[in-house]
Amino acid sequence: MVEKLTSEVREQLKEAREKKGYSFEELGEITKIQPKFLQAIEEDDSDVLPSPFYTRAFAKKFAQAVDLNPDDLFEEVDFDPYVASDLTYAHRDEDGIVRAGVNSTETFKSRFRGFIPKIWLAIILVAVLAVVWFVITRISGGSNNSSDDTVHVASSSVPQSSSVSSSSANNLKLENPQTDNNAKKTTYNVANSLTQGHKLVIKGQDNGSTLKVTDNNNKVLFEKTIAKDAEESVDLPANTANVTVLAGNITHVNMTLNNQHVDVPNLPQNTTTWSVLFNFNK
Repeated sequence: MVEKLTSEVREQLKEAREKKGYSFEELGEITKIQPKFLQAIEEDDSDVLPSPFYTRAFAKKFAQAVDLNPDDLFEEVDFDPYVASDLTYAHRDEDGIVRAGVNSTETFKSRFRGFIPKIWLAIILVAVLAVVWFVITRISGGSNNSSDDTVHVASSSVPQSSSVSSSSANNLKLENPQTDNNAKKTTYNVANSLTQGHKLVIKGQDNGSTLKVTDNNNKVLFEKTIAKDAEESVDLPANTANVTVLAGNITHVNMTLNNQHVDVPNLPQNTTTWSVLFNFNK
């Protein structure tokens, strides 16, 4: 039957429905017709529609619900009376509404369309399980790492894997600093420290200062302006012979090396730019 509904008629039904602002679900509530049949009428989907008799009846109710005159709309549409007795697939649903049945022999297209929601559900389920697995794995991994770290700290027989270990901080020996006013530099010789990594922490004071940290190969490890109360940390790799910290205003920074305070004594008055050199020795 739907092939006898002209494209012009179907277009009129669609325009009238959209003008009313009805979805197929809302139109189904009004007409008591399943939304899939209404959509099939509008889209000329013969795989979904029931017999021609019910299709015509559904189309008339569709038209009435969107304020179209079905007699005018379908007056030129042929109708074969013999299909009126075709109630082979009719049935009454649990809500008491008589609905047309459809041939249970599904086409490949209709079967595939029925599988689409199941496919999406399976994809969503797999994605959720993947996220849950990832979270559990990360939590478990974090717990194991925490446990391992505790063992490392508690037992001196287990080698430290981090660049700055608690044992290296305890063994660090900052010898008496040497001040060179002409070079505007303070030098620290650090014993038993060459093969270890170190952590330099710099905190801004007063108005802050510009900082540049370089190694013995003039490689820049850190370069930034540190504001008041801001704190930056710089990891110094193991086997670095020396590191120079150049401060734009040395009195506006506070430094620690492996949690030990780095003093800059005997500064001349009104000193601004100053360097601190760390020599790491075996």
